[in-house]
Amino acid sequence: TPVGRFRGALSGYSAVELGVLAVKELLRRAGIKPESGVVDEVLFGHVLQAGEGQAPARQVALGAGLPPSIPATTVNKVCGSGLKTVMLAANSIRAGEYEVLICGGMESMTNSPHLVWNPKKGEDVPASELKHAMIHDGLWDVYNDIHMGSSGESVASEYDISRNDSDSFSVRSHLLANHAWEKGWMDWEAFTIPGLDREGNSITVSRDEGIRAGIDMEGMESLSPVFDPEGQVTAGNASQISDGAAAILVASHSAAVKHGWPILAIVLDQVTSGLEPARVMSAPIPAIETLLARNDLSVDDVVFFEHNEAFAAASCAVAKGIGIPDEKFNPHGGAVAIGHPLGASGARCLMTLINALRRRGGGMGIVTLCLGGGNAVGMLVEAGGSE
Repeated sequence: TPVGRFRGALSGYSAVELGVLAVKELLRRAGIKPESGVVDEVLFGHVLQAGEGQAPARQVALGAGLPPSIPATTVNKVCGSGLKTVMLAANSIRAGEYEVLICGGMESMTNSPHLVWNPKKGEDVPASELKHAMIHDGLWDVYNDIHMGSSGESVASEYDISRNDSDSFSVRSHLLANHAWEKGWMDWEAFTIPGLDREGNSITVSRDEGIRAGIDMEGMESLSPVFDPEGQVTAGNASQISDGAAAILVASHSAAVKHGWPILAIVLDQVTSGLEPARVMSAPIPAIETLLARNDLSVDDVVFFEHNEAFAAASCAVAKGIGIPDEKFNPHGGAVAIGHPLGASGARCLMTLINALRRRGGGMGIVTLCLGGGNAVGMLVEAGGSE
């Protein structure tokens, strides 16, 4: 789906409803009849599950018309959930368990509920005792009792990333994302769905809602730090709170050939890395290092690196820590501009990487995402040129 802003055009959808739309579109594009039995399993990422009902991935599978005999599993690996579904699918295929899996993820951060612990029977609950599930279950470091934004400040200090570095990177993200849409490069990834404007009128949503075409450094520099008065993380250089879903078909080579599906990319390797929870934003660095070393590659051998861009400071640190040139890093912009619907981001980042690789004539790319708790997921893929 296009990525919607917090309380924006997609706010009328639950996460499951967005997931259903994405899977239905995937089935349509692949020419798969839902009842055909071609799909062996559905793996779908979802982080903010409170209020979504039992087994959200199962709801998506049945909502998309797939038969009850097909299993479905919901994956919660925070920001890495969507990519983890593809990693699990690749393992399943290598093991000979399944051949065709639907992967991806979904999130409606807008509609995440508030939580109450142990309310006394018959008493009103003061607002001070309510906790927003989005913050509590998605954006809070439980080990250090800090908001994830504070880890954006930490990584900036660790890698000597300045406020100007972060703001410049953020402007770049918006401009690149807008340029990619204006050129029509993103039409391959997203599809048009109904939505609502700010007045509640019905509209069609055909592109990511959070991208600001006219952004500049003056506007970015005017924003105040959010988590530390003397810090640098602002609403402008952090990823956006968002709604959206993404779905990908992962199959064995033989199944792809049998069904006539175009092979967009091949999974070459995958890894999960880990650091101390407070250093979560640095965790993609060892993930990338492992993928490069294990496959005897250098940065020069990789066409593009796609990073989830939770905070501009984090992306700057990853690029600096590995030595990635600007032109190889998030060439179509990232979550600062596009948005970061937690459960969907891993799948969205993988799709964006494959899109960029195919547009440039193919080659190898690495996608990586940091995730709460100090882990990061990474995947090395190879894509052919676009047809």
